[in-house]
Amino acid sequence: MTLTTLWLDMDAFFAKAEQHLRPRLRGRPVGVVPTFTADGKPAETSCCIAVSYEARPSGVRTGTVVHEARRLCPGICFVHARPAEYVRLHHAIMRAVETVIPVAKAYSIDEFACRLMGTEREPGRALALGRGVKAAMLAHFSPALTCSVGIAPNRLLAKVAADMRKPDGLNLIEASMIPWCFDELALDDWPGISKGMLARFAGAGVTTTAQMFDLSQAAMAGVFGSVDGARWWMLIRGEDLPDKRTLRRTLGHQHVLPPEKRGRAAARAVLVRLLVKAAQRLRREGYKACELVCAAKLYPEGSWSVRTLLPPTSSTRVLVDAMAAQWATAPNGRFLVVGATLAGLVREGQAPGALFEPEQADERLDAAIDRINTRFGYAAVRPGSADARSAPMRIAFTSIPDLENPDLHG
Repeated sequence: MTLTTLWLDMDAFFAKAEQHLRPRLRGRPVGVVPTFTADGKPAETSCCIAVSYEARPSGVRTGTVVHEARRLCPGICFVHARPAEYVRLHHAIMRAVETVIPVAKAYSIDEFACRLMGTEREPGRALALGRGVKAAMLAHFSPALTCSVGIAPNRLLAKVAADMRKPDGLNLIEASMIPWCFDELALDDWPGISKGMLARFAGAGVTTTAQMFDLSQAAMAGVFGSVDGARWWMLIRGEDLPDKRTLRRTLGHQHVLPPEKRGRAAARAVLVRLLVKAAQRLRREGYKACELVCAAKLYPEGSWSVRTLLPPTSSTRVLVDAMAAQWATAPNGRFLVVGATLAGLVREGQAPGALFEPEQADERLDAAIDRINTRFGYAAVRPGSADARSAPMRIAFTSIPDLENPDLHG
């Protein structure tokens, strides 16, 4: 097995992006928070979606609630998340990396895989490329924006190699180093091993990485309960397997509401905004939906959820009308989180075309509105019932908005 992959993983990306963009934050503990109140303060019930390395010795982690983070680290500086800036940085980082080596695929907003070819697979040459990538980062950005680079026989192990030397590290793992080079890792240090998988491994008597490597391929498949176990067995040994083909099954958005938006009317307006965003994404990615699920968490407790089956559609009007019928069943109260999910997705070419004039008119209207919003921003044209600003852009771990995304411009 030869080296095939150079993996670049940005360190504490959102937090370091803020330190890069705002020099006054450098060297200070920073927590990036998605929800601020109308008076410009972080919502106390919100949580940190990223934490700078300076905040971590105090015990603040991703997911720490704002009031707890303040207690643990009194000097922490909370900043409002700016997803559009992070997307722009993502694309700028990709351009910088590609001055050294082509990026084969961006696996998330802060992770990039590069394929090593020919003599690039020689350890010395691969390490030189890794150093070149880090030098390119320093040439194009401030020292605050750092990355860790891993090099290995496949993507999984290259990602693990980068994780092992965070922050600002460079790590190469050759086939001859497997498995002893992973002895320092706990089982849940491995990507994809969740609490549920830890329990499955424990049920098989496996509590360490070394014990995981001792499992036979059949035993690993038994732990996973599927052929994915056999695939995992090969991957951790350095086999270079193609990515599994995945089919998108759902698409949606949810939003934690600030205190001033938790009333029933304001929550509904935010939900319409989320649904309009989802419909725009649906059309942009070439899908139609056969199912709409709207849901909410209430404050301080309780929940609401309604599912509606639909003919295949990507029409904003049809989806908002369906949501309005669902909302009639929503309880009175204070809403903490609202969300809209489109499910039962089918490719546009696999769904029946619009046969009647109202459907064709919807398609023409949506296409025109999408063009306007792409140019001028989301708030240019929207349903009157939608809240224009209360559900700002968010970045999913594996979904990177492109530079044409309307939310980047509005």
